[in-house]
Amino acid sequence: MADRLSSMVVDVRSPDGRIRATLRHRDELTLYFSGDAYRHYQERTLEYQLARLATLMWVDYQRQYDEAVAAVVGHPVEEDRESWNANRRRFREEQAETKASGMSPGNVVYVENVGMRNWHVVVRDGTVARVPEEEFAAECVGAFHTLMRDHADNMRRLRAKHYGPGFAGTHRSA
Repeated sequence: MADRLSSMVVDVRSPDGRIRATLRHRDELTLYFSGDAYRHYQERTLEYQLARLATLMWVDYQRQYDEAVAAVVGHPVEEDRESWNANRRRFREEQAETKASGMSPGNVVYVENVGMRNWHVVVRDGTVARVPEEEFAAECVGAFHTLMRDHADNMRRLRAKHYGPGFAGTHRSA
């Protein structure tokens, strides 16, 4: 299972096709802009494209994750199969409402979501004019990693709450 998950590659493009994100090995993210696209964005448009890109990336990641689990357990992943377990049901309900957020190292990109959906990105005004493309891409990746650490911490707390402290660090939930 771990080998399947670590070999997943998620490769998506923003709705306008000008930004590409690739996620490898569950946490190795790269962000690319087509040609000179970055220079032509305004911050609000860039925020929208990055938020949609993050949504597409996470949906594809979850799809591949579910396919990997299904291959191991021998049947498709179905949320309804878990509903008989009250702890699991309460965990999933709270997980869907849990906020995660992350700020980039240079404080120019802020990313948040609720339940790993409904992504929201904020790019500090003036960033496109003063931050070079490669540095901006690194800032986005840094914000993503900070968000993912926050998400992992939140999930550890939720697992401990719903399943007990011994379970908190032993299982990974997508």
